[in-house]
Amino acid sequence: DGYNIEASLVDPTLKINNSSPDYGGDDMGYWPTYSQISPQSRAAYIKWLASDRKDPEAYIGYVFLYFYGLERRILVDAASGDVPDSEIDSIINELQRLRAIYGDNRSFNGYATSLLSHTWALYKPDQQPDQSLLLAKRDFTSVFKLQLAKIVSRGEPVSSELALVWIKSHPEFSLRTPARRCEQEFDELFSMRYKKKFGSGIVITPNKTKVQLEYYPASSSLRGNHSSKIDLPDASRLKAPVKKLMLLAEVCTVELESYSRFIGRPENSRDSLTAAAFLPTDLAASGSNRQLDQFKSWIKSKIDSKSGLVATEELLSQLGNEAPLKINKKEAIMLAGLVEKSGFGLAPDIRYHQAKPELNGHVILFNNTHSEGFKPSNTFNQIGTILRLGAMVASIDGHIDSTEIELLEKLITENKQLKEDEKPSLKAYLHWRLNTKVNMTGLKARLDSISDREKTAISHILIGVALADGNVDPTEIKQLEKLYTSLGLDKTMVSSDIHSLTSRKITPDPKDNSSAKKPDLSPSSEFFLNHELIKIHSSETDDVKAILGSIFADETIDEPEVAEVPTTVGKITGLDAVHTRFYEALITKEQWASEEVKSLCKELNLMMNGAIETLNDWAFENFDAPIVEDGSTVFVDLELAEEISAL
Repeated sequence: DGYNIEASLVDPTLKINNSSPDYGGDDMGYWPTYSQISPQSRAAYIKWLASDRKDPEAYIGYVFLYFYGLERRILVDAASGDVPDSEIDSIINELQRLRAIYGDNRSFNGYATSLLSHTWALYKPDQQPDQSLLLAKRDFTSVFKLQLAKIVSRGEPVSSELALVWIKSHPEFSLRTPARRCEQEFDELFSMRYKKKFGSGIVITPNKTKVQLEYYPASSSLRGNHSSKIDLPDASRLKAPVKKLMLLAEVCTVELESYSRFIGRPENSRDSLTAAAFLPTDLAASGSNRQLDQFKSWIKSKIDSKSGLVATEELLSQLGNEAPLKINKKEAIMLAGLVEKSGFGLAPDIRYHQAKPELNGHVILFNNTHSEGFKPSNTFNQIGTILRLGAMVASIDGHIDSTEIELLEKLITENKQLKEDEKPSLKAYLHWRLNTKVNMTGLKARLDSISDREKTAISHILIGVALADGNVDPTEIKQLEKLYTSLGLDKTMVSSDIHSLTSRKITPDPKDNSSAKKPDLSPSSEFFLNHELIKIHSSETDDVKAILGSIFADETIDEPEVAEVPTTVGKITGLDAVHTRFYEALITKEQWASEEVKSLCKELNLMMNGAIETLNDWAFENFDAPIVEDGSTVFVDLELAEEISAL
């Protein structure tokens, strides 16, 4: 071309050293040309070229030399009309074959996909392309731009599949680590959220800019981009629709963050039962997980046979080797999430009930799971704390009467301020409390700080539950006195409180001249007692609801949150000082321009490709995952960096 010789040209006058072929490509440069490589390298290349060209171990530089010739045939010769349709078909088939063999090389896969896509868009625009030609992760492929243009010109909605390609290949948007690490889950979740938000898809008004099909060659001999304009609207660069897609992609990424952190640890498997606990509920339900299906069947059998009451250890046994040895906040959230992903609910659910399961205790499994985005109301929290107090009283005599349970359940069923999806959760929580050892740790100290009026309101709840069965005997009074004392209330007030509560609803007989009627503690007074507890006087209700939340806050679940931020790692086993400095510099941000990394390597006197390979080899050896993803934009896995810092 006046400047240099075509890179792929096999010049038979140049020397070939057949005695020692350079099969490993040790003498090859980054942008090889046949005229400039060594005689040893030419020998290895000619042998590969003369073969069936399917050795997967062949040096990739030789594959590229051959590829340069295919590029020239399509971009130069075919553009001049010198290549028949049959040969174009042959080149397409050859490119597909090469990609299948050597596609593990990211660079070759990108160029081969882009050339295939460009060739298809130019010479087979009316035929249905292979879906793999839509995305090359090196800007928009020609097939993608053509497909999008056709849909926009016809006024049709953009499908979720095409929308996903749009954001994945957009030059101004990069997916974060969770979306890249959990690609399959991200793709499925994006499709689900896209259809939920946009129905059949976004409809885009055609713009005036026409589509420019572009291809940037790998060959150094074919300078610049090769483009061809077609008379269709180019919607790929429109900002308004893609901004919506980027926001949706970020929502999906956030939803997958906890799952990504879990499977990013070497000891964890994405196919495990525990992994399902970290997935969005609808995504877990739509997937195929044999262990999760078995877990669902087990839960259903326990609900059917035992009303959902199971020992915590029995629940943990379903996790096998993944079962935690203790239950702190993190483990409690995982258990609740796992049951929820199975389509059921768990009590106690630490997220809503302010309590967590104990290893030597029980849990309640129930049919109605907490809905997506469930947020307990103030009434939910207030009734929950009253139920805890009621359960405490109901069990003071060592026997829980059915009328006491009925009374406490009425607090839930007859409360019109509770939402319908809150009631099953509270009912399960109540029955968990009734089957759990009473824990009054710290209650007395907290009650010491409240007013007498608030103590009176709480004492009325205690008495109301105790009298729910219509009976009160000396033994129960003694138990109430002990409970009053435990809670810091005056035990001498038990008798007067019983009298006060029972007499409120006793209507005097006009014919009876006695100054007052004695309390009626027969079962016939149960109706009044039930409503006395449910309603209480409005002023007392306000008092007790205002204070109970703080009194019954579970001290056992308060654990300090540890911020997960990358920190410098000091001396890292397996890395020398200079590579440690390179690593520490890289983990300061998630994305780097390739030129920035080259500059950093230059400062440290490192070769970029070798330095990245060293870090990834080290990460694979110690954590079974790469730390750096190379390309025009270099990505650093900050989640893995967090785990390394923690260790």
